[in-house]
Amino acid sequence: MADIQENDAVVREHLHKLVEEWSHGRTSLKKIVGMGDDELYAIASQGYHLFVQGKNEPARVLFEGLVAIDPRNAYYYRALGAIYWRVKEPALAIRQFTYAIRVSPREISSYVNRAEIYVAQKQFKLARSDLQFALSTATERDRALINKARAILRMIS
Repeated sequence: MADIQENDAVVREHLHKLVEEWSHGRTSLKKIVGMGDDELYAIASQGYHLFVQGKNEPARVLFEGLVAIDPRNAYYYRALGAIYWRVKEPALAIRQFTYAIRVSPREISSYVNRAEIYVAQKQFKLARSDLQFALSTATERDRALINKARAILRMIS
């Protein structure tokens, strides 16, 4: 019985230390949970399929969990942005695309998607700024996003 109590105390102390490190930004929930990128992307794939099927709430739950576990992955924020946009929560969608931009400032899809919401909200100056940045940093591999950004710019000019 003493061994079990001693083991419980060790586990509690270890968890306390991990939570303390996490709360101060010295470790991530990803490390605490012990999941690798392949496992997280498998979950993200399921979330994407739920989204495509129109199952917004389960997709949202998965991607919010992924963001909590791996807050340095911009794709998870972009997915949440798309989900919130679909369910007509533009402020939340903009927030998620903004987080994605903070995590990966050179990924232009976040700017183009956020600009689309700004246009819908009649915030044309903000939309233009995002679209111009996207176009100024785009590469040849971003051809579809370049075309979308140009089309949106033509629409609001």
